[in-house]
Amino acid sequence: MKPAPPFPEPSQDELLRAIGETALDLANVGDREVMLGAILRRTRQLLAADMAYFSLNDLHSGTTYIQLTDGVRTPEYRAIRMPFGTGILGRAAAGAETVATADYLADRSLNHLSGIDVIVRGEGVRAIAGAPMRLGGRVVGALLVAHRAPRTLGPAARSALEHMAVQAAVALEQTRRGEEIRRLRTTRDDGSDPGARLRLEHLLQLDERLMGAMAGSTAEAAGVFAVLADSVGHPLSLHDPTGALRMGRRLLTPEELAGWRLRSAVRTSQQGGGVAIAHLPGGGTYALLAITTAGEHLATLVMEGADDDAVARLAHASAFVTVALLVERALAEADEAAQTTLVEEIVDSRVPPRPTLGSRLAHYGVSPDAPATVLVLDVDPASAVSAARTVRSLDGAGRWLVSVHDGHVCVIAGGRATRACDAGPRPAAAVADGLAAAGVTALVGTAYSPTGGPADLRRAHSEATDVAAAARALGRTAGHADYASLGAVGAVIRDRTGTTAREIVDRHLGPVLDYDRRRRTRLADTLWHWFAAGELLVPAAEALSVHPNTVRQRLERIDDLLGDSWRTPEGRFHVHLALRLQRATAPPGPPG
Repeated sequence: MKPAPPFPEPSQDELLRAIGETALDLANVGDREVMLGAILRRTRQLLAADMAYFSLNDLHSGTTYIQLTDGVRTPEYRAIRMPFGTGILGRAAAGAETVATADYLADRSLNHLSGIDVIVRGEGVRAIAGAPMRLGGRVVGALLVAHRAPRTLGPAARSALEHMAVQAAVALEQTRRGEEIRRLRTTRDDGSDPGARLRLEHLLQLDERLMGAMAGSTAEAAGVFAVLADSVGHPLSLHDPTGALRMGRRLLTPEELAGWRLRSAVRTSQQGGGVAIAHLPGGGTYALLAITTAGEHLATLVMEGADDDAVARLAHASAFVTVALLVERALAEADEAAQTTLVEEIVDSRVPPRPTLGSRLAHYGVSPDAPATVLVLDVDPASAVSAARTVRSLDGAGRWLVSVHDGHVCVIAGGRATRACDAGPRPAAAVADGLAAAGVTALVGTAYSPTGGPADLRRAHSEATDVAAAARALGRTAGHADYASLGAVGAVIRDRTGTTAREIVDRHLGPVLDYDRRRRTRLADTLWHWFAAGELLVPAAEALSVHPNTVRQRLERIDDLLGDSWRTPEGRFHVHLALRLQRATAPPGPPG
């Protein structure tokens, strides 16, 4: 039986554009049905699906029901209501994971309902895929796409569906908040206890300011945090799940955050979904609110002080902070994926560049008519992703192209200040210093591209890779380097044929290397450490873990092999250069 074709895999550019358009809708569209209808249409377009729809959960009855559709033909399909755990809709809305079937009616692994099967058959649906819509630690429904022919769900299509499900959940919360504000305003105007009416007025004002912050900054968490910090009237900070400070003023040390009192308060907030109060031995009192979604800990708000009004405002803003963090993360993930695709097109000659390459490079400040700097960050591959995120967070990195590629991190920065002699900020120094400050060990290889064209960028990437490898071979473990900083070695290894380097090594060091190979000795290694020790016997012997007399005897053997001329200033320069070239150009492997 011929396998079913996949849903079309949307590009990261297409996904990023869809998320950006939805974020603009969040800022400018107040009508719930209009906003959600736009999300359904974008989801259909991304996956080239015949239809898209979303459901809302009814926890009281244990069912989920279709709320809005796009592309559905029959009224019976639009009115589907299913118990949790049944079919694709019921399973997706139960919130465990994204689920899909290539052919719904033929899939015996699903829990079928005969009445629903009749409706599905009448609509002509074959393939269905659904992702849960999560918000604020709970599942509110599901976003689904369907096709009237068998289709499988690939990884990129799955990722796109899950991203759009996040957008739909955010839109639901945004419109729900707007409706709640209108309802509360009516309640306020009806007249009640003056104190309660004043507190309600303050919460309404906070809601309106928070919604304005989300609209004005495309739901960036910084805007929401600034409004909340001003409203509570107490020092406030936002920390990631590890305790690292993300926003605000540092109120607690990392050691205090890791203490059992505060960890217990965060856990209580996570489990109860509200604000927890912690009292420290020194007398400080703090209110902590864990920001979570579907059991995932996104961040923690920490407020100094715990008066009732401020705590109520902190708790009231929880949903806004959750929404802002989710939208911010979705945009960041889509942008990271788009950058990865772009870097692959540039540096991998096997990937043909698309016609839109120039405009996509321009988005990151890289022009085909202006020079650019290419950095290769030689890091532990296990740390590459975190190193890339650290670089993206640096001041001035907003328009840099940053991506993990082939086990290292690639950075492309456009602009005029590219060469080491240019005035202005230099990306290599900024990246090396930023990584060091963040505790990331990395060696930054640097190359300069005369233009932002693909061929020049690819050549510069190759050079930066060579520079990083050569610098590491010469003993560097951190900082930044380019060909010029490697001195004579850089000038020679820039000859990509390697002919010049081989000739220098053979002429000035060949007899020593031949002797080491035949006798399994360490004369070349001894020379390396002798030069590194300033031509002093004792430090060289310590580095080699031998007696100084052993070093002296080895140097005398080198005299026999190379002749006395190698001890002259010119001879020492040539031998030292040959040693450095031999290390910089040798294939990786164990020493000796």
